[in-house]
Amino acid sequence: MFYIVCFDYCETLCDCEKRYRNKVYLLPYLGFIASDMTSRNSSTQLWLITHFHEMGSLYDYLQLSTLDASSCLRMALSISSGLAHLHVEIFGTQGKPAIAHRDLKSKNILVKKNGQCCIADLGLAVMHFQDTNELDVGNNPKVGTKRYMAPEVLDDSIQMDCFESYKRVDIWALGLVLWEVARRTVSNGQ
Repeated sequence: MFYIVCFDYCETLCDCEKRYRNKVYLLPYLGFIASDMTSRNSSTQLWLITHFHEMGSLYDYLQLSTLDASSCLRMALSISSGLAHLHVEIFGTQGKPAIAHRDLKSKNILVKKNGQCCIADLGLAVMHFQDTNELDVGNNPKVGTKRYMAPEVLDDSIQMDCFESYKRVDIWALGLVLWEVARRTVSNGQ
């Protein structure tokens, strides 16, 4: 089963036509099936087709479930491993740039049937290419969800030209996500 995701909805043109801005520059590096569709009025819709995770977001899952220690560790390891994979540049023909998420939160993490998690919604992500030291940040460094923002983002002291700064911001948010998971974990009946 597959799930169709469209990024960056702008406005409704009519009941069946929607316009999307191009925010899918990460496609070649993350292995999604991609498609675009041009409507009668020549607006283009960009589509990503990914696996469907019927357990939903980690946020929703934790609202309805408690975890045992094993499930907690499985989730924590899969989230941490996913973030580590994003942060590392892989060289070669099947490689990818280093990526910082910039909006890591429990609502942007999906739960698989086996209890592992995967990171979703890379619409605010930045890429870093080590060989050219190119960093694509965009206009606003203060993006994301306030509750998960690191202090340096909130007080505008983040080094905007340093990719390591964005990785540290992701690690701050990871700590908060892991705290959410741990809070829903039952150990020794408590």
